[in-house]
Amino acid sequence: MLSNVLKLPDRQGSQPLGKSLSKGRAWLGLPVSLAIVVAAGAVAATAAVVSGGHGHRHRHGHAGRVVICQRYARRTVHFRGVGYIVRNDVFYPERECITLQKHAVGFVVTSSRANSHVDNNEAFPEVVYGCAWGVCTYHSSLPRKVYRIRVLRTSLSTSWRRAEGRFNVAYDIWFGHLHEYHGQVRGAEMMIWLGTKRFGVPASDPIARLDGQRWYYARHLACNQFGCWNYVLFRRVVATTSERRLSLLPFISYAESRRQLSYRWFLKSVDAGFEIWQRGKGLTIHSYLVRLRLKTVKQHPGKRN
Repeated sequence: MLSNVLKLPDRQGSQPLGKSLSKGRAWLGLPVSLAIVVAAGAVAATAAVVSGGHGHRHRHGHAGRVVICQRYARRTVHFRGVGYIVRNDVFYPERECITLQKHAVGFVVTSSRANSHVDNNEAFPEVVYGCAWGVCTYHSSLPRKVYRIRVLRTSLSTSWRRAEGRFNVAYDIWFGHLHEYHGQVRGAEMMIWLGTKRFGVPASDPIARLDGQRWYYARHLACNQFGCWNYVLFRRVVATTSERRLSLLPFISYAESRRQLSYRWFLKSVDAGFEIWQRGKGLTIHSYLVRLRLKTVKQHPGKRN
């Protein structure tokens, strides 16, 4: 199938973003939908400090919790020295509201009117760790070349089984050729689906065993008006609501061995959220943590590592 393009508001609301379809078929029986959204995260073991997003207005709900209903609005949450970003990415006019956790880094989808009956998901509320479209999380150490990474682990706790609708819970991880902060990343996008609702079961996709679990593997080519990139998809054979200290390096190595990305490319962001096609009220991220450690190497003057 040929890719389709829709123009969407930019993260900062100034330029159109592309929404693309990958070339290939997903387990829904429809083409994979890719929204250019970037996010990642944080976790809560202690109280988090929340600060306002740039130029966005938020209201306070019950017990002083922050509620975000504006499309593409974001909120910075400080935890363990890192300024994570919670974003309300909604791609269509349908209204969606998320409520931030009061003593944690996460959110609850408190209202959603998503009602897509085609391939395009309508929203991706998320928590962001890294850089995208000119916005970076404070002290994330990204972008960074993949070969520099010694440890890359993530922990994610969610609730989704009781929520109604069609959606997935996923990591969204981006890799680029250059050390840059603006524009569309055109290296690779790697998604790791932990669970889905109202999706079909893969019939012929290969299964890889990574970090102690089995994952369906698929790849496609995604395109929009800014260019094309490799889309790599891992879907957990046995769905789960949480991952604890999941190592992302085996996934990167698997994709690199199949020439979908390169160790010399830059890791841009590690994001987590819900791709929502229909409804989705009650979807929750209780906590999210990214742990990144770099190898110690000599840096040549003027060279980015």
